[in-house]
Amino acid sequence: MKVVLVEKTSDKNINKDQMGGYGINTQVGDSFFARWIMRQKKNLRNVPLLSLGYLASIFSEAGHGVKVVDNEPLPPADLFIIASSIVDYRSELNTAAGIKKKFPSAKVGFIGPFAGYLADDYLRAGDFIIKGEPENAAKEISKGRIPKGIVDSRPVENLDELSFPNWDFFNIDNYLYYPTIQKKPFLSIQSSRGCSFLCKYCPYTVYQGKWRTRSTRNIIDEIKYMKDRFKIKGLLFRDPIFTLDKDRAARIAEGIASSSGGIEWACETRTDMLDEKLVDRMYSAGLRAINFGIESAKQDLLSKASRKAVDTDYQEHIIRYCEKKGIKVIAFYLLGLPDDTFSTINETVNYAKKLNTFLAQFHILTPFPGTDFYNTFKERIVEKDWEKFNSFTPTMNLGKLSREELKVLKERAFVTYYFRPHYIVTHLKGLMPLWRKLLPF
Repeated sequence: MKVVLVEKTSDKNINKDQMGGYGINTQVGDSFFARWIMRQKKNLRNVPLLSLGYLASIFSEAGHGVKVVDNEPLPPADLFIIASSIVDYRSELNTAAGIKKKFPSAKVGFIGPFAGYLADDYLRAGDFIIKGEPENAAKEISKGRIPKGIVDSRPVENLDELSFPNWDFFNIDNYLYYPTIQKKPFLSIQSSRGCSFLCKYCPYTVYQGKWRTRSTRNIIDEIKYMKDRFKIKGLLFRDPIFTLDKDRAARIAEGIASSSGGIEWACETRTDMLDEKLVDRMYSAGLRAINFGIESAKQDLLSKASRKAVDTDYQEHIIRYCEKKGIKVIAFYLLGLPDDTFSTINETVNYAKKLNTFLAQFHILTPFPGTDFYNTFKERIVEKDWEKFNSFTPTMNLGKLSREELKVLKERAFVTYYFRPHYIVTHLKGLMPLWRKLLPF
C-alpha cells in the first residue's frame, strides 16, 4: 500500500504542532512594525509535526511505501492521511475533496483534535477520522484494516513501546528554531504526553489526556538515534511541562550530557517547576533556550481559569538565573482573560517589559473546542469562522473590552516590546546572528 502523509495543505504561516494540535497562525497586526515582526516569525521557526513522524514509522515498518507531503503536488496513493487543524481547516477539506476527485479509489483519513470536533465536515470530504492519539489506530490500518467514519484511537499507555519517529521521509533541512537554537539540523522530541495541571483554557489535555512519561533510557536512545542518523545539532522537547517531575528532568539531562553531548536544546516549563540546581544540570547538558508560560501579571485572573498561581518574585529570580547561565528565555503571555481590562492588560505588558526576556509572545486567549474554557464561555463566543481561532484573533466578548480594542492592545504589546531601546541594548549580542541572517547584505 502506498501511503501519503500530508503535513500542510497551504502556504500559510501556521504550525500545526502547537496548541495541542489545533495549530497556530501568527497575526501580529497591520502596521509596518507589526508586519515586520510577522515576516521574521515566518522565516525563523518551523518545527516538525511529531504525530506524522510516528505514523511514518508505523507504516514503513509494516512494509508500506511512505511519502510525506508539505504543501506540494500530491502523488497517487492508496491512502492519504491529512493532519487537521483549526487554523487551516478549509484548505484541508479542499485538499481531501481534490484527492477524491483525482484518485477516486484512494482512501482519505484525518488526524488531529479539530477533525474529531468538526466530524461532519471532515467526513463529507474524506473517509475516516482518527479521534485521539493516532498511533494505535494507525497500527490497525497498517494491517490493511482501513476504517470508515470516526475511529476512537486508544491513548498509548506505554510510550516506550512506540517506535521512534521516522524522519527519513521528511525534509529536515526545513526545520529550525531560530534564533533561540541556532544549530541545524534541528528536530523535535517528546519525553511525555499530557499534563497533570488542569488549566481550563489549555488544549493539550484535549488531545493527549493524562500525563504519561517515557523512560530516561528510551529518550536518550532516541536522541542518540537522531544524532547518528540525521546528524542533529538542535533539539526541542515538545512536552507541555518538561520539568513536571524535576528528578526525572535531571536524569534526562544527565543522560544527554553523558551520551549525546554537543546538542543545543530547548524545552518548555513553568518557573515554579525549576530550581537553580536543575537549571545548572540542564545547562551543562546543552539547554540553551527555555519557554515559560508567564500568561499574566494578574495571578487572581489566572486563578479563575484554574491556573496554579506562581510566586512572581521567584519567577523573576529563575528567569534571571537562566539568563545569567546563558539560556535564552522566551515568555508567553495571554491577553483577554475573563475580566481582563485595559488596565490589567497594560499591567501584563509592562510586566513583560520588566522581565525583558529574549523573546516574548502575546497570545489572545482562545476557547478551543473540547476545553473546559470553551464549554464555560460558549455563550460569549461570537466568531463564526473557525480559522480565526488562531490564538491571535479575539473570538469572544469579554464584556470590559471590545474585540477591536483587544486586537489593538495585542499589536501594541508586540510593537512596544520589541521596538524599545532597553530590549535592543540588553539583547544586542543575541540578536546579531538574527540580523546577519535577515539582512540582504
